[in-house]
Amino acid sequence: MASSSATPILLLELAAAVLLVLQRVAAADAVVTTFPGDAAALASLKSAVDAATVPAYSCLASWDFARDPCAAFPCGVRCYAPPNSSSYHRVTGVSLDPAGYSGTLPATVLASLPFLAFLSLASNRFHGALPAGSPLPPSLRVLDLSGNAFSGEIPASLFTPASSLEELYLSRNALTGAIPPQVASLGSLKRMELQHNGLTGTLPRMDAMRSLAYLDLSGNALSGSLLDAPGRLPGSLVSVVARGNGFAGPLQAAALAALPAMRVLDLTGNAVSGAVPGAAFAHPSLQQLRLGSNKLGAVEEAPDGGASSQLVELDLGGNRLTGRLPGCVAAMPRLAVVGLDRNMFAGGIPDQYAARAAADGPTDKWVPFVRLMLQGNFLCGALPSQLRQLKEDGAVGRIQCGCGGDSSPPYTHKTHGYPSEHPFNFFHHK
Repeated sequence: MASSSATPILLLELAAAVLLVLQRVAAADAVVTTFPGDAAALASLKSAVDAATVPAYSCLASWDFARDPCAAFPCGVRCYAPPNSSSYHRVTGVSLDPAGYSGTLPATVLASLPFLAFLSLASNRFHGALPAGSPLPPSLRVLDLSGNAFSGEIPASLFTPASSLEELYLSRNALTGAIPPQVASLGSLKRMELQHNGLTGTLPRMDAMRSLAYLDLSGNALSGSLLDAPGRLPGSLVSVVARGNGFAGPLQAAALAALPAMRVLDLTGNAVSGAVPGAAFAHPSLQQLRLGSNKLGAVEEAPDGGASSQLVELDLGGNRLTGRLPGCVAAMPRLAVVGLDRNMFAGGIPDQYAARAAADGPTDKWVPFVRLMLQGNFLCGALPSQLRQLKEDGAVGRIQCGCGGDSSPPYTHKTHGYPSEHPFNFFHHK
């Protein structure tokens, strides 16, 4: 009996001990606060935003500095406790919601948050110059300031070889001037998006950026050459998009060969000249080649006739291409979207083009052309029978056909509803 009566007492003592431990843990947690310098940096960010642009429902409106940020802020702040610290939490992430905040970015946000790994102010109305004079925090991996109204030059002081930055988003702002060459020191950078700003000058040499995979420079006023020689861009690139700039010069086969992983090359709306190298059609990875609206004058045949091409989309529309339609295009097995419109091609449409445009499904050699744009050339001769047999919604493109000098109305074959702005092709029926 004595043993059984002692059991409840032991259980009570054990429960009391556990409760004491939990109370001590809770007390220890209660004294862990945000590092004062980190809290001050967050306060400077909120104070730099016009209060009239902070909606009551927004994340920033919930930042009450009468409470501890890491312990009490419901959103927008991410923290952690360093292993060797028992008294302070450090801010590692700041991510504001797209609520329309209008303000500036204080230098203290970058200079006074040494553990910051993520900063996003995207899709708001922040304005003014980017902070200059000190580098990005060495731990920062993602900087997203896209979709704001930041202006002035990109400060060269932000970038150093010690940076751990992996993603840089500065698109859709009002930034001007040249891309600083110090960007090339970012050895960990994987993605850089600078599109839709007012950047000028030439692109700095980037071959040392051995992690860079995605580069978007579209909608700026950049100039100079881009792929006239190997080494300007890192071989790690998977996607290069630079639509609507002033890049000029030729495309060299050696420069393409130096980018073995590239899947997307989009230089639409530049001033690239010379010939489209046949090596582009035999590239081991390239799937989308968009060179429309440039000054290209010729298309080289693929070295193997196009049989090894990985291209899925080819756009050469709006150039100065002459001669006959390139035969290798019809031999590219995966090619589905073809734009050769608004050039100066002459002669007839090869039967292989017509066969792929009219095909109902893939064969063991190729897939059908889902879109075939040929309008705005000087094609003539007999319209291939396969194209005459297409249904109204069968293939792609619009071909206006008629015999030169024939006063009868032209035969028009319209497919998939893509209208022709420059229907300069002339054909007759066999």
